Amino acid sequence: MIKLTKENVAEYVNSRIDNFNIHGDLKVSAIGEGSVEEDGDGFINFVFRVSDGNLHLIVKQSTVDARTGGGYRLDINRYKLEYESMLLRKAIVPDLIPDLYDIDTENRIFITEDVSRLRISRFQLLKGVTYPRMAEDVARYMAANNFYTSEYYLDTRTFRDLSIHFINTTMRNIMEIGMFLTSVTPEDTVGRKLDPEFITFSKRICADPAVLLARQKLRHLFMTKGECLIHGDLHTSNIFASQDETKIIDMEYTFCGPFSYDMGYFLANFIAQYAAALFRPFPSEEERKDFQAYCLSVIHDTYTRYCELFCQYLDEDSKPEYRNIPGLKEDIWITTLREFIGFGASAMLGRICNIIPYPDYDDIDDYVQRHNAKCYSIILNQRMLTNWEHYESIDEFIADMISIAQIYCRNIKDLHL
Repeated sequence: MIKLTKENVAEYVNSRIDNFNIHGDLKVSAIGEGSVEEDGDGFINFVFRVSDGNLHLIVKQSTVDARTGGGYRLDINRYKLEYESMLLRKAIVPDLIPDLYDIDTENRIFITEDVSRLRISRFQLLKGVTYPRMAEDVARYMAANNFYTSEYYLDTRTFRDLSIHFINTTMRNIMEIGMFLTSVTPEDTVGRKLDPEFITFSKRICADPAVLLARQKLRHLFMTKGECLIHGDLHTSNIFASQDETKIIDMEYTFCGPFSYDMGYFLANFIAQYAAALFRPFPSEEERKDFQAYCLSVIHDTYTRYCELFCQYLDEDSKPEYRNIPGLKEDIWITTLREFIGFGASAMLGRICNIIPYPDYDDIDDYVQRHNAKCYSIILNQRMLTNWEHYESIDEFIADMISIAQIYCRNIKDLHL
């Protein structure tokens, strides 16, 4: 079995891709040696960029251990599920998925298009860049993929086979722990440990019985509700974008889960961007307000457009037994709303309160303001978790975001923080 390195990856590509020109304008780099803005904040896979000046390729190899360590023991066959997931999604939303070139089962490698002509959206958002197509494109990606891999559309046997094929136990276990379980005392043996930087503040909320109950109920949904093939790790570091194009990558966590999970995970990034924008510097207050308004619009528009498109697909392509069922569409709207709020809150709370880096907040250089952004978010997450089953509209949720921000900022101003 070959082990890819910067020194041999071009020769490997040349042996697999017929129209690759190894004598062309050859450029090779390894993901992780560039800046986080260029390469993202992933840490699991060995990934190389290879270009001959014409073809621009990503070469990705699965190994048992993560590229950056961390003690993870990984499923070495995740490369195959990721490639197959991308093939499936490419058939459903071809414009939103990179081109696919090759899979090598002997060496656990696949080759796809390098879309770094676009930018990783997370790190551009942190500079105040906005993407007018983001909500529409991601909503369409989720709605189409969710519907057309669900039992609303697929015959029962195909749906069951899909669920079994993409069970992906080892990779999903990372999310099952990280998104829902937090060690609130030194004696806890499950979950991620709290960050000692502000444990006094975060522990009180993480240990709140209502929060603990909500997160366990959401975890149970995540563990048992296999409605469709989800991305599993749909955050803004896995979305490359420009003003008129979007590409979605990195599907190794794919498995059958709740319709609403990807939306919760994705929109948690825009809740975090909104929180960070309250406290990080902007060239002017007007630009700060414009960016905050953009974040709120993405949250609102992604949810509403997703539900509109999903219900459109339901009308056009659902199996006969789901046609013209009174109240079904209304149930999709309200269930999606409540679950995405719950999933997003649990994901945010777990990530903010433990020691894993969180770029949306880490980008704030000033310690006090970074702390404020995290504390506001934790308070908001508490509200989201204790109320996720009771929200009636997206506007009600956004009103909570705004009112909690106003109260928090007013209090820290009164305290001269």
